Amino acid sequence: MNQPVSGSPAPAGLRRWAWPVAIVLALLLLALAVWWWTSRLGGGSTEQREQLRALLDKQQTLEAELAQAKPANPADCPPGQSLKPLAAGPGAAPGLPPAAASGPAGPASQGAPAASEPARTAGLAPALDDAALAHRLEQATAIVLVDGGQQGTGMGTGFFISPTLIVTNRHVVEASATPRVFVGSKALGTLRRATVIKLTRNADIGNPDFALLRMEDGTSAGALDLAPEAAKLSGVVAAGYPAVVVQNDVNFQKLVKGDLSAAPDLNLTKGSVQSLQPGPGGTPLMVHTASIAKGNSGGPLVDGCGRVVGVNTFINVDQSQSAKINYAIRSPAVAEFVQAAGAAARMDTRSCAAKG
Repeated sequence: MNQPVSGSPAPAGLRRWAWPVAIVLALLLLALAVWWWTSRLGGGSTEQREQLRALLDKQQTLEAELAQAKPANPADCPPGQSLKPLAAGPGAAPGLPPAAASGPAGPASQGAPAASEPARTAGLAPALDDAALAHRLEQATAIVLVDGGQQGTGMGTGFFISPTLIVTNRHVVEASATPRVFVGSKALGTLRRATVIKLTRNADIGNPDFALLRMEDGTSAGALDLAPEAAKLSGVVAAGYPAVVVQNDVNFQKLVKGDLSAAPDLNLTKGSVQSLQPGPGGTPLMVHTASIAKGNSGGPLVDGCGRVVGVNTFINVDQSQSAKINYAIRSPAVAEFVQAAGAAARMDTRSCAAKG
């Protein structure tokens, strides 16, 4: 905004918008303070929670005043969040400020690839060297942080299937009835708000366990295609943010202390497909040897061509034999879930070429 020349009165238009601009700045400062509190791991002390509630109440008052000062233009409304379980009806999410508690989420097709976009079927999918594969995953994978209120902050992984749509596990985002969800990565550059727009019926072990999120600001630097299957013994790579690794990342510590431009480094592990199994109700599961841990949930398992062959979801630990088995839900179940949400993920049915 241009400033008036020193000693001359401000134009009437500037004077009229001066105090709404001040309110916007106050909201930004409050939002930063709220994020600092809500992004801390664990529930925090009673005093901290009371201070957080006071900040939210003050933010609500400021947002109401700002709404009266600005023209009623939907394009000016800040993006919000609406948790929409499959069995629930439409309505505002309780417990959030009005600007953050929107009505029913819009169609998932906003920002999604067109449903008519053809699958890639001709020839062979090109194999990627390690550097190219790592780059593709860093562009399309994000950490998912969930403020579950009294239940503390949860963490998982998600991946983009379009510039704004993210797939993760349901159990990552169901920390409370009205979670606040944020996504971030080095490629995104800053932490961004996301809306839960579709959930599977439950998150029971071995059943479909998916959530579809829409990032409310900006677009991703990349997205991942789905591949229908991966053969046994074929190589795979798991991408994600396991807590045991991330908690020692200096950038993650900066993030939880309020530096929204900081992001932990993406963790990548190699392995191979061990077994292809049906889960309860016929859910297609994949057993693999790429190491995963708590925090990898919802992250992609990709083949050597950088295509998603599964979503890492759970592990099975046999303490008597010191064994840990890694499970992913295979991509056909992901494609079915995304299609049921009214969106589309591009399927690449080509065979993956062998590395040269």
